[in-house]
Amino acid sequence: MAFRWLRRRRIYLSYYIRPLPRAKKAALIALLCLAIVLIFTVMVLNQLRPIIMQLAKSKVNETVLRTINKVVEREITKGALEYNKLITLQKDINGNITALETNMAMVNRLQTQISQGIVDELENSIISELRIPIGSAIGGELFSGRGPKITVKILSVTYIKTKLENTFIDAGINQTRHKIILNVSVDVEVFVPGHRDVIETIETQVEVAETIIVGRVPNFYTDFGQGS
Repeated sequence: MAFRWLRRRRIYLSYYIRPLPRAKKAALIALLCLAIVLIFTVMVLNQLRPIIMQLAKSKVNETVLRTINKVVEREITKGALEYNKLITLQKDINGNITALETNMAMVNRLQTQISQGIVDELENSIISELRIPIGSAIGGELFSGRGPKITVKILSVTYIKTKLENTFIDAGINQTRHKIILNVSVDVEVFVPGHRDVIETIETQVEVAETIIVGRVPNFYTDFGQGS
């Protein structure tokens, strides 16, 4: 009888799981939330990478053009780019212009000064770091200019060439406008987070001086050389 009683007796086993302390639970939830945010951020950034690169190139282009204009304007203000300092008009006994002679020493010096001025400005630590709000990459007025900023850096100027050239334009009866144009080409190495360093080329033209030539334009004029 005792044996049967033992067989029929049911044995219940209970397990007790000790709850996590409140501090550990909060830390675990915080880590989980952080992981979700990081995964979401990586996914968003991967989607926005082409847009961010385009915005970075646009920002670099804007900065380089503004720097070029600033350096050229500085030389104009100093009077270094006055027409009469760059060009000498040769005339015959009747006052007719027979030739345009270029002051090559002045031109070469100016081209070098402008090139060096652009390099110095672009490699300045204040100008070289550009910040783009990530909201601008998302688009729309609501997000534009908002959110954390991505830092884009102009690492160095890898190539620069400045060259003056002549342009003649009809300015009316027996008149010709002679313009002196500065051509600038700059290659800059740019760092964009999440991308390999890229070389961006920026080219522009700036009118630096002009005059009106009355009478026939002479067939002979000296060019400005190969640039520097």
